[in-house]
Amino acid sequence: MSGKRGNGEGSIYPYRNGGFAAYVWVTTPDGKRKRKYVYGKTRPEVHEKWLKLHNEAKKGPVATQHRTVAAFLDYWLISVVKPNLAPLTYVAYEGAARLYIGPHLGAKRLDKLTVRDVREWLTKLADTCQCCAQRKDAKRRPERQRCCAVGECCEQYRAGAWCRSRGTPSARP
Repeated sequence: MSGKRGNGEGSIYPYRNGGFAAYVWVTTPDGKRKRKYVYGKTRPEVHEKWLKLHNEAKKGPVATQHRTVAAFLDYWLISVVKPNLAPLTYVAYEGAARLYIGPHLGAKRLDKLTVRDVREWLTKLADTCQCCAQRKDAKRRPERQRCCAVGECCEQYRAGAWCRSRGTPSARP
């Protein structure tokens, strides 16, 4: 190989540890132009990704940052739920997002979220005492603390509370 790049491939270059990188100038959804990078171990791998990115850029705006689950929930609550649903529905959804979804899945990138992640979160949610997880007892005045803050778990499991409130036997003893 002569070491020369192919026509139009000036943005593919050697990168750290023997890998390669490439960039494409793209238009973002807000109308600005930015470089978007792709990386890989081999030049042909990067060239393939570079071609895909070029095709995406030709079709229209390309997102340069990936949204997290928490960022999407904030957007969804404010832009979709609040203007279109009843105020108490918004309050309930906001509480569920803040207390249950955000602490476990909030940092996960939305494009990387998988069914397995959601299943693991649901299992963990059912097996975690919500009083302990949200530190409810620790927030009470010292004379009113009765469980988690004094070293005893009150075993407030989400699934168990749901079952008891509907009159069905709880999954927890």
